[in-house]
Amino acid sequence: MKNILFVIYTFSLGGGAERVLSDLISNLDREEYQVDILPYADYGVKQEFVPEGVTLLPSIVNMQTAGKVEKVAKYILAHFFPSVLRKRYIRKKYDIEVSFNYQIPSFLVKPSKGTKAVMWNHGVMSNLKENKLGFLLQKRSFKRATKIIAIAEDTRDSIVELYPEFSEKVEILYNGINVERILENAKAKTKIDLKSPSVVFAGRLEDAKQPLAVLEAVKLLKERSKPVFAYFMGQGEQQDELNKKIREWGLEDNAFLLGYQSNPYPLFSGCDAVCMLSKSEGFPTVFAEGMALGKPFISTPVGGVKELSDDGNCGVIVNTPKECADAIEAIVLDHAVNSKMGEHCRKHVARFSLERQKIRLQELFDTL
Repeated sequence: MKNILFVIYTFSLGGGAERVLSDLISNLDREEYQVDILPYADYGVKQEFVPEGVTLLPSIVNMQTAGKVEKVAKYILAHFFPSVLRKRYIRKKYDIEVSFNYQIPSFLVKPSKGTKAVMWNHGVMSNLKENKLGFLLQKRSFKRATKIIAIAEDTRDSIVELYPEFSEKVEILYNGINVERILENAKAKTKIDLKSPSVVFAGRLEDAKQPLAVLEAVKLLKERSKPVFAYFMGQGEQQDELNKKIREWGLEDNAFLLGYQSNPYPLFSGCDAVCMLSKSEGFPTVFAEGMALGKPFISTPVGGVKELSDDGNCGVIVNTPKECADAIEAIVLDHAVNSKMGEHCRKHVARFSLERQKIRLQELFDTL
C-alpha cells in the first residue's frame, strides 16, 4: 500500500478543485492507497466530502479565527520557509506527495529519500510572467517535482512556455467528472423555479469571474426585445454592485441572485445553458457538470474550454458581453440548436469521466 499526501490550498470554499479532489480520492482503491489531505487554509464555507479511510488533516491557517499577524506570518513561512510549516503539520512519511495546485501547495511539497513529488496544476500560469518572485519560487518547486500534471492543453502550454527546462516532466490529466452523482443530485427538489429561456452563472461573484459581463449580456438581449432570465449562484464582493446594476438597468424581472447553493445541479438541470465569462480558469468544472445534464455553455477562452467545447458542438467561446448576448441568442433562444447541443454534451462529457481519470492517475502513481 502506498501512502499519499495531497496538499491543497483549501478544502472548504466550495470550489471546483475541491470537488475534483473529493471525487478523485473517493474513487481510488482503498487497498492500494492510504490518503491524507492537508489544506493550507480553512474558510468554512463548504466542507467537501471526505470518504471513509481518508484523513483530513488540520488546516495550517483558519481564515475565520486567525488574526492578521498569524495569517501574514504563515503566508511568509509558506513562501520562504516551508520546512518550518512542514515540521509542524506534516508528521508522517509518505511515498508520494501531491500539490493540488501551484504556488503555496507546491511550496509545501518536498520530496525526501523514498518520496516522490507530483505538482498538479489547476490553472494557466501566465500570471507568473509579471510576478518575478512567484516565478522563481515556482521554479524552485518544479525542480523538486518527479512529475508535473496539467489539467488542460492551455495549462500545459503555459507551463512549458514559462519553464521549458521542465517540459519532459509535464503531462495532461483531465479532471474527472462524477456523472452518476451529478445526475442523482439533479433529482433533488428545489424551491427555486427557473423561468425559460434561462442561463445559469455558478461561481464567486468577483471580478475574476466577471458576473457583471454576463449581466450586461442580459441587458443587451432585453434591448433587442429578446429577453432571457439569468440566475447567479454564488457569493462575493460584487454582489452589491450586481444588485445596483440590476436596478439601474431595469432587470429586476430578468436577473436573480440566489446566493451560494450547496447543490446546484437541480438548477443546472432546469436551465438552458451555463454561462460564465471568467478572466482565467484551469478547467471549468462547472461547464463539464452542466454538460453531464445536457446543457451547453458560453465562456471566454480560458483553460479547458477548447477541449470541452468540442469544436463548438458543446459550447461557444466569446470575448465580450455583446458576443455573449449573440451566443445566448444562437444556442438558447433557438430550441432546436439547444436540444442538439445538449445531446452532444451528454456524449462528449464521457471523455472526462471520473473512471478515466482514476485509471490514468493509478498508472501514474504505479510508475513513480
